[in-house]
Amino acid sequence: MKKRIFLLFVSVIFLSCSSNPDYIQNLNTAKKTFELFESESLEEQMSYFADDLIYSPPSYGMKSMNKVEFKKLLTMYQQSFDNLSYTADVWLPGTDDDGNLDGSVRTYGTWNSTDSSTGKNTKPLQSYHFFNFNKEGKIIAQGDFFDATGLMNSINIKNTIPVDNEDSAEITFVLELSTKKNSKASVEKFTRYLSEYVEAREPSIVYGYYISDDGKKITLIERYKNSQDALQHGIDFINGPNFENFFKFFEIEHFITIGNATDEFKTFAKENGFVIEYRTPVGGYVRR
Repeated sequence: MKKRIFLLFVSVIFLSCSSNPDYIQNLNTAKKTFELFESESLEEQMSYFADDLIYSPPSYGMKSMNKVEFKKLLTMYQQSFDNLSYTADVWLPGTDDDGNLDGSVRTYGTWNSTDSSTGKNTKPLQSYHFFNFNKEGKIIAQGDFFDATGLMNSINIKNTIPVDNEDSAEITFVLELSTKKNSKASVEKFTRYLSEYVEAREPSIVYGYYISDDGKKITLIERYKNSQDALQHGIDFINGPNFENFFKFFEIEHFITIGNATDEFKTFAKENGFVIEYRTPVGGYVRR
């Protein structure tokens, strides 16, 4: 009997030491955000998230989102589906990298809804979600894991959302080039080689050459996820094996950079002799 009491006492002490005092409050917050999402009370829902939220979306290849982008994603879901409801199989406490309970929240369960365009029930969607919190009890990070592409394809909607250009880090180069009296055939051969070289080594989203009918002019379009990728391309280009050949084939007549280029990128371009006209966004969107 004494042994049982002792073991019970040790268990209570262990549980007390391994629990986190913020968990219950954070659990209620996580549940509340789901309830507000189901009722489409989006403005109130967003009040539970920190301004510097980092959201991890479920779609393959999609980068992390900020609070503004996350809100737009939720809006897209609410426009596409009605009667959204989440049934949790379990809510769980999360841990830090050392396995200590840190007050974060985890859950897995099933979403149900109807297609807003047809009114038909969608198939149940199994999902997993995590919520991390800052000291003020706001959600600082959230991640969702489910088959987002399959979900959107099931209602014939591509799994993309529009992000305002003003909120996008993407930048685009538009270069007008003279071919310097090189033959059209030699220019085409060089641009194909250069495109294959860049594709194999760099993370550009778009990299394309467009030639005029007379072969005297080339338009080069380059698009990057952010200024850092564009900057790295510039460093690789200047220090790579194709820099001198590029200027044997082309003369830059006009170089425009479109988007929110960083000061670091602008400084690099200026120090390396590139004369660029910068144009910042005033409207429009990028689909992700």
